[in-house]
Amino acid sequence: MNTPKPTMQMYSFVQDAYDFFNDKLFAGELPPCLLTLQREKNTMGYFSSNRWQGGGKQVVHEIALNPAFFITHKPLELMQTLVHEMVHLWQHEFGKPSHRAYHNTEWANKMESIGLMPSDTGEPGGKRTGQRMSDYPIEGGAFYLQCIVFAKMGYKLPFYDRYAKRESTQIRNISEPASFINSGTMLQVGELPAVEIAIIDDEPPFTSSDIPTAVTDSDEADDSVAVASLLRPLSEQFDIDAAELCQQHEKEVNAKRKTVYRCQSCGDRAWGKPTLDLWCGKCQIPFVKLEDFEN
Repeated sequence: MNTPKPTMQMYSFVQDAYDFFNDKLFAGELPPCLLTLQREKNTMGYFSSNRWQGGGKQVVHEIALNPAFFITHKPLELMQTLVHEMVHLWQHEFGKPSHRAYHNTEWANKMESIGLMPSDTGEPGGKRTGQRMSDYPIEGGAFYLQCIVFAKMGYKLPFYDRYAKRESTQIRNISEPASFINSGTMLQVGELPAVEIAIIDDEPPFTSSDIPTAVTDSDEADDSVAVASLLRPLSEQFDIDAAELCQQHEKEVNAKRKTVYRCQSCGDRAWGKPTLDLWCGKCQIPFVKLEDFEN
């Protein structure tokens, strides 16, 4: 009897999602890329062009997702993150990306054509192009409809990171930290409004013949269940309290963090747990925590 392998289960979920949206939203024209799970600080995902090379001359791109944010977000937002980065890959292969991760008109048009409305605020009415961009799913658009199909196929996140990040706001801020300058774009987490499904007045960028029969012919009840699963935070699906999980992690981190102590007379320093009662052997006076000394 073969024991399920967590690595294969987790990466198969990500790969299946990439293959699905590549087929449904990009007509299967995106090349294979290396999908990774990375814990880049305050980053939900990034695209890095030509990041990997094989034994020969084969060079492949990378799309990375940050598992630390999965449990505090909704499945729809995770799919949104992945597809957002896939659009960057598409532009690198078939378009003309701007320098230093600027989101130009070509990028914005492609986003809208697959059902993601670019917006610098993450809400209707925002600018479509810029250095720091957000986006939201177009209700009835191709992305939204295909997410319903994906959910109805029974795909579920197999594991969650127990060291979840507290931030629960997904935004589309793009920047290039030192480790990725001239190599890719990054999707960051910040203080802008959370991504929501919004209705816009524009006509959908596809015809009715493009809507898959799996959506148009499906039972409405099944669609409702699928939509509910897309909008239900993953913490609820795993039946856990995300806030409590984050607090527990913070307590564990703080318990391991060493506090700096300093002698008020000679200035000698020591490092240890925040509960220690230390004395200076030379001056015969107690050490104080550095922050107390500076205050």
